[in-house]
Amino acid sequence: PLRSSFFSLPSRQHANTPCEIFLFGGSPTRLRVGEAFGASQGFNHRQVADVPGLVKSLTEGWGADVVIEATGVPSVWEQAIACVRPGGTVNLFGGCPRDTTITVSTEPLHYSELTLKGVFHSTPRHVRDALAMLAAGDRPFEKLISDERPLKDLQQTFYDMRDRTVIKVAMRP
Repeated sequence: PLRSSFFSLPSRQHANTPCEIFLFGGSPTRLRVGEAFGASQGFNHRQVADVPGLVKSLTEGWGADVVIEATGVPSVWEQAIACVRPGGTVNLFGGCPRDTTITVSTEPLHYSELTLKGVFHSTPRHVRDALAMLAAGDRPFEKLISDERPLKDLQQTFYDMRDRTVIKVAMRP
């Protein structure tokens, strides 16, 4: 089952044309936060029988230019690959548990010239860019902090994070 979100960015005809961002996840709260950050439309995966089919229907049958998978669930990695258009890119951002595998059909991978990118770490430049984005104050980052708790509640906070009942929690000493 899906446990988090992945983004599907549909095809654009021109580089300067704004794109639509489709967000899939299981938490209505997280979907609303994604929309506050610019997602064009959020979909609760529990209410979508065929996510790749929906992405293709939203993109005139093509699929997304870019899909960013952020769950770390092997079945969702496979689903993300099924959502991308020929020549598209899948960013496999969510790290899967050790010793898990996925099945990828070689035909679309080869003949549709798909690019699959694993992402693990960031560089100092990425950290500087992220800090500059935070400092600019032009995005509602405060919406990412869903709660503030004392440090003594850390164990419960980890349970709540696992259960996806919180987004990010600021811990107080």
